[in-house]
Amino acid sequence: MSEEDDDKKQELWRAMSPEYRMFELVQKLSARVDTNAEESRHKTEETQRNIDFIIQQQAQFAADIQSLRETQAHAEERWTRSEERWARTEEGIRSLLSIAEIHEREITALSETTRSLGESTLALGESTRATDERLNALIIMFEQYISERRNGK
Repeated sequence: MSEEDDDKKQELWRAMSPEYRMFELVQKLSARVDTNAEESRHKTEETQRNIDFIIQQQAQFAADIQSLRETQAHAEERWTRSEERWARTEEGIRSLLSIAEIHEREITALSETTRSLGESTLALGESTRATDERLNALIIMFEQYISERRNGK
């Protein structure tokens, strides 16, 4: 047998021996652990980046919510002021309506008074005409009386 054959036998014996097999398994396991450690480190870094991203997004979300709350508070203040202005406007309109109703009653009363004065003026005009006619008749009579007295004396 040659030396080469001996080397092959030894190699075969080592491959078959439990210690050698255990040694090879430990080496393979060690290589795998190294690979898994690298993958684990990579996954840990990736997980940390994801966590950082989520935290950043959560912080932005919280800031946006705060901004929305402030905007809502300002909107509620504006709405309250608008409601107060509307209430004052409504009160003003009601006051104007009351004044308009008072003016309407006064105008109606003035119209009645004007109509009544018109009727009274017409009646006074007729009465004045009648008085003028009687006064003219009296003047005519008095002038005739004076004229007759002058002529008769």
